[in-house]
Order: sequence, then structure tokens, then C-alpha cells
Amino acid sequence: MAIVISAMPKWRFDTSQVVLPKDWDIRFITPSNDEELIMACKEGEYLLVPASNPAINANILNNITHIKLIQSVGAGFDRIDTHTAAALKIPVANVPGQNAKSVAEFTVGMMIALQRQIVVADGEVKAGRYGEVRRTLFQQGLREIEGSKIGLVGLGSIGRHAAKILHVLGAAVSYYDSRRQPLADEEQLQITFSPLDALLAQSDIVSLHVPLTDATRGLIGRRELELMSPGSLLINTARGEVINQQALAELLESGHIGGAAIDVFAPEPPGPENPLLNLSAPARKRLVVTPHIAGVTVLTMSKMLQAALENLARAMRGEPPQNVINR
Repeated sequence: MAIVISAMPKWRFDTSQVVLPKDWDIRFITPSNDEELIMACKEGEYLLVPASNPAINANILNNITHIKLIQSVGAGFDRIDTHTAAALKIPVANVPGQNAKSVAEFTVGMMIALQRQIVVADGEVKAGRYGEVRRTLFQQGLREIEGSKIGLVGLGSIGRHAAKILHVLGAAVSYYDSRRQPLADEEQLQITFSPLDALLAQSDIVSLHVPLTDATRGLIGRRELELMSPGSLLINTARGEVINQQALAELLESGHIGGAAIDVFAPEPPGPENPLLNLSAPARKRLVVTPHIAGVTVLTMSKMLQAALENLARAMRGEPPQNVINR
């Protein structure tokens, strides 16, 4: 009987209505430090982890060299030291693309929420200021997707799905990626390539869709934020480390960034000292924050869990696992 150590809690399987294989010995763990995770893996053969935590560092990997496969439930793998895992011949696999539609849908929803100031309106009406907020929002002017210039930073699966939705809604979409797409793909998606600096300067809304790598860590710093046009909006459903959070907080305070929707923080969960959680009341109204939920609908979670289990089953049968990211 295969022994699977799962840092993904059982309730996630139950909520997603995913049936666990009865012929596996699945041991659910909630480690609070490296030592607890190492001890939990002593008898295990396979390790199943969420994409966001816990961190699988070199210390852990050097103590679990018997593990046959580390399977991430999600596209992200930045919390796993894949280079050390490769040196130790521990394959690491992810589940790419399964949550692309849900993250894209969430992204567009956040664009609409910011343009229409839905969260501000909700709070003011509930506080008894219906007339005042209605007048204020009319005077400020509310925007819509149609006619907006939207820049996508990163054009992987999520960026592509977002581009499709935005095109249907009437936006003018441009993108920046480390690799320009073939002209046929650009024409099919009705998007135009733009260098990063130009994209930031010309867009009404900038949305981030890059994985966290050495090249993208700190990609959007103070300089890049200041390049954005005054009053423009920023969406981050990628990783918190892609943005300079302190600079973003300061530019929200000044009003240069007209609004932001942030689903990811660095670190997660964010501590009370996080600059985005210590804004003044006016700046706070320009910020919408959520707890890394863009890609975790019931349907998407079910797909990701099923794909992860199927990949583990392949490894147990002696077949090469799919989507190994550190061959």
C-alpha cells in the first residue's frame, strides 16, 4: 500500500467532492516547522502539497531523499526548492492550467469592482450614506471595461483566458511577456505586444499574470509603478513578491495609483506590519484585498486535486509522472 503524506488537508478533498483512493495510505499533516514535516515524511513515499505552503526548502529535501515524487496541487511551485530537489533526484510536478479560467474570471471581476467602486459603494450604503456616496460616485465618474486600455503582464494560460474575456467586453488589450507570441496568436486573441515600460504608461488597467521566478521577483517596483498613468488600476493575482508592496502602498496613498486589487501577498499570510494593511482611510478605499482565492473555486479545486491524484497514481504504477518541472 502506497504511503502518501498530504499537507493538503482532507477537508479540501471533501469540499471539492474528490474521492480518495481506498488502496492508498494517505496521512494528512499540518506541520508548523521543518522538523515536523521531515518527521511526518519518514515513512512516506510521496508528498502532496498545496502550491502556496508549506515551503519545501533545501533542509527538508536533504532529509527526505527517499520521497519518490513531490506533487504540487496547483500551477505554482515557487515554494519548492526545485534546484535542490533535482540535485537529489526528487522529481517535482505541478498541475498547470487547471485554474486558468477561474483566475481570469476573478481578474476581470476585480477590474469591474474597481472601475465601479463596488466595495466603496457597499460600505457607504450600509453606513447610511446612500445619497452621499451616489452623488460622489456620479461626480467622480464610473468606468467600464468597454473602451478601456488593459495591459496584461504575462501571457500564459491565465493571461490568454483574460484576454479572450476582455476582448468580448470591448477592451483594447495589449500584453508584455518575456517571449512575444506568434503573430497568428496575437491576431486570434486580438491583442498587441508592447514593451513593459510602454504597456505600463499607456494602460488604464494593468494586470499581472507571471509566475514567480528570479526574473519576475520585484518586476513591478517603484519605478514601474510610477510609470503607470495617474489614476490607473493594478490587479495582482500572480504572486506577492512580484510587486514592491511598500511602493504600492505609498502610491495608493498619493493617489497616483487610482486603485488596486491584491489577491496575493509576500509573505502569506500577511503580518500586521504589511504596508498594504496600514493605509489611511482614503487610500484604503482604493484597495481591495482577498486571501489568495482567485483560483480556488469548487470546480477548479476538484480538477486540480483529481489531476494531482492521477499523477501520483502514474508514479505508483512505475510510469513517468507528468508535468515534472525539474527534470
